Amino acid sequence: MEKNLEYYMKLPYSYIVEWSDADDCYLGSIVELERNMTCGDTPEEVIANLKDALEAYVNTSLANGMDIPEPIKMADYKGNITYRTTGLNHYRLAKTAKLKGMSINALIDEAVEEKLQQSV
Repeated sequence: MEKNLEYYMKLPYSYIVEWSDADDCYLGSIVELERNMTCGDTPEEVIANLKDALEAYVNTSLANGMDIPEPIKMADYKGNITYRTTGLNHYRLAKTAKLKGMSINALIDEAVEEKLQQSV
């Protein structure tokens, strides 16, 4: 498939829209693109602005032969992470996992899931 404007506009980019008390508006960005942000009075307006910004970004990048980041694909991730920590943290993880009747991997996965839920 040719990677043209239509191709990129159909990709499932990750849009973040949040209310900003400091700016008194909704702010939005596209996770996969660096240094992009827009605002609007409604989340829908922000999404429309982000799509316009994405279109301009893609057109400019294509015209200048620049790489365009694509959304990450879930299929690219198999669930294996090499994790290094201190001996003390490893001991504390093992002790906590034992007390909870679970594996260290399950405990880490539970903690990561909890933290990720807080960030959404």
